[in-house]
Amino acid sequence: MLIKEQAYIATTTDCWSAYGKSFIGVTVHWIPRETLERKYACLALRSMKGSHTYDVIASVLDDVHTEYGIRKKIVRTTYNGANFVKAFSVFGEQPVDSDDNAADDADNDDDDHDTASATAFDVYSALNDGGAQCTYNLPRHQRCACHTLNLISTVDADEAERDAQYKRISRSAFTKCHGLWNKYGRSAHTVEAVQ
Repeated sequence: MLIKEQAYIATTTDCWSAYGKSFIGVTVHWIPRETLERKYACLALRSMKGSHTYDVIASVLDDVHTEYGIRKKIVRTTYNGANFVKAFSVFGEQPVDSDDNAADDADNDDDDHDTASATAFDVYSALNDGGAQCTYNLPRHQRCACHTLNLISTVDADEAERDAQYKRISRSAFTKCHGLWNKYGRSAHTVEAVQ
């Protein structure tokens, strides 16, 4: 499979409801080294049970990533829905502060290892508590720029509609455009005239 051959991939996700059923879709995107041409594919389309809560979303995404063996290859996943943002903030890989990394790298340059600063970790408790609280392993999240711009423009357009003069001109222009579009779609003669 092409995806398994790639070192790095990105995914996008979305979920929706239709006719009383819930669905989640995952697409995958990559750039092969040979061609440097952007590629994409639909990776999964699943039915979801229950509400679109952050933990349900995390569970389904973790299952998809595990099924296709791509978890360690995903560099980012995009979507702006609040429930997705929460799923990734709770279960996703968090960005590492670069200042802390520089300090850690400087400390690791020493040949002497300071065992006094090591912290003990209770593996037995962690393994036993693992059954009580389910954890999912999601990649880093990136908000979708297109979706963000769409939300901004929608809010700005709604805000502009409060101005009565703008609203009158806007509605008149869009009504004319809509009429032209409808006529273009219904008449072969009109299509020829427009062309």
